[in-house]
Amino acid sequence: MNKNKLYEKKGQVGGAIGAVIGLIVGVGVATLVIVFVGALGGQTYNLVEEDIDSITNTTVKGHVKASIIAGFESLEQTGNYMPIIVLAVVISLVLALVLSFTNFSGGMGGRGSAL
Repeated sequence: MNKNKLYEKKGQVGGAIGAVIGLIVGVGVATLVIVFVGALGGQTYNLVEEDIDSITNTTVKGHVKASIIAGFESLEQTGNYMPIIVLAVVISLVLALVLSFTNFSGGMGGRGSAL
């Protein structure tokens, strides 16, 4: 038996690499979404602020500004939960990695099977 191909037989390295890649991608995407949504939302508001101020109906103008403020507040609150989102991604990937080391193939009589 060739010792260089031992990892291929057990199939454990592929799960670890996939988990690390998933962790990096998950955290990176979540961070980019929070950053870019805030930045693009602020830029969009700067571009349409004159149009909003030119609305003659004060009730409509008030509702539009209130909804914009509520949107930015919810974005800020989501950004405050970013550590929890990262922790959830890390925990799910660690659990997936641990479960990939066990035999949950669904077959009868497999390792750890009660039947």
